[in-house]
Amino acid sequence: MNANGAVPRIACVGAGGHGKVVADAALSLAGHKIVGFLDDNPSLSGRSIMGLPVLGPISAWRDHNIDGLIPAIGANRARRDIMQRETSRNAKAITIVHPRATVSTWAELKAGIVAFAGAIVNAYAKIGQNVIINTGAIVEHDCEIGDHAHVAPGCYLGGEVKIDEGSLLGLGSRVLPGVSIGNWCVIGAGAVVTEDVADHATVVGVPARRVR
Repeated sequence: MNANGAVPRIACVGAGGHGKVVADAALSLAGHKIVGFLDDNPSLSGRSIMGLPVLGPISAWRDHNIDGLIPAIGANRARRDIMQRETSRNAKAITIVHPRATVSTWAELKAGIVAFAGAIVNAYAKIGQNVIINTGAIVEHDCEIGDHAHVAPGCYLGGEVKIDEGSLLGLGSRVLPGVSIGNWCVIGAGAVVTEDVADHATVVGVPARRVR
């Protein structure tokens, strides 16, 4: 319930493929009302996706009496820029944890996180703002994940891994315990990261090696 005792009205920010999965997770939860999508692509406005309307551009959330926004854009920089813009205008970022995700009572989750079905976040993990913990990803004990990062489907992070702001961990990648990954890195699909990765690096392979 919001301050007026009403069920909060929530919208998904982004109506693309990732937005569909976010909406599906949000619809599985009680306690709020998903009223539709917001998207800056004018060709989507007025369409229906999963039975929910595309209400119009993202900046028009106030026009629809929306109480909170769920980040639903897969691209990390775009998600960061849009959510920073709208929260600076007093929008509230909403965290969604799918009922089939497992999140420890002792984990710390900030605003705007989406954790999908099968995701596991274990004790004393700390997850920053606007992070995606995608389908079947495992974040082990004492990990720290920075704002705007994306842990893709099937990724496994060993204990005490540190992921800095904006980094993308590709499908099925693995990060060994205690390894640190810098800001805005890309970890290739299936890579196994055995040592620290510097800021802005892209690494691929087994073991992972820098390609640029």
